[in-house]
This record gives sequence, structure tokens and C-alpha cells, in this order.
Amino acid sequence: MQRIYLDSNVFISLFSKEIGRNLRGLFVEAEGFFKQVKQKNHILILSNLFFEEVQKQTYLSEDEITTYFKEQEVNFEISKIKPGLPWRKFVAKGVHYSDALHMAAAIAFKCNCIVTFNIKDFEKVKQEIKSVEPANFD
Repeated sequence: MQRIYLDSNVFISLFSKEIGRNLRGLFVEAEGFFKQVKQKNHILILSNLFFEEVQKQTYLSEDEITTYFKEQEVNFEISKIKPGLPWRKFVAKGVHYSDALHMAAAIAFKCNCIVTFNIKDFEKVKQEIKSVEPANFD
């Protein structure tokens, strides 16, 4: 069983039925990832930043988001990002502020990895925590 920090773009892609470059079905990849999480009994870690970003893009409430995971029988945990996380060291290495917060939170919440469609955003600090796209998760 793994603890997986979920980047908001994975859920947003699912909800908005997003198609990426070269007609890549991002929402299909996200759906498959969530099925795999359920089958392997992994735990998704959802932060308050995750909920804020999803709400800005989809207008879904935290209750609506968590209801989706409950209905899909996907294990999840809600973890609040608190002041004092060491995000500045990631920004100093060229990581965008919100991604640095996600990284610091994932490490603080003892996650095995971050699942995201934006692997390139975490490339500069890949030695700190593994990041993987939904389709490549195993």
C-alpha cells in the first residue's frame, strides 16, 4: 500500500474530460489511475491546496470531490498544509511556488510519490520525491 500525493491537475483532467496534445485522453489515464489505486488499496493524500485548485477550475465543493472518491471506493486522506513547510528550498531550485508547496506537503505527509500530469514541473528536484504520470504509475 502506497501513500500517493495527488496533484489537482489529475482530478481536474478527469472531471473536465480533458484531451491533451496528440489527442491524448488525459481523463482516461486519470480514470485508469483511480481504478488502480482502488484495486491496490493505496491511499490518495488530498491537501487543502488540492481542494483550492480543483474548486477554482471546476467549482466543485470539497464535499462533492470527496463524494466522488467515496462512490468510487478509493481510499483517501485529507491532510492540511500548515505554515512552516520547507518549500523555499524548492523555489530556490527553480520550482514554481505552488508546486514547491505540493512537494513540501507530499514529503511532510510521508507520501511515496506525487501523481501529476506536470512531471516537468518537478524535474529539477526529482531526487527529493518521485513524481509520476497517472498512466505510468505502478
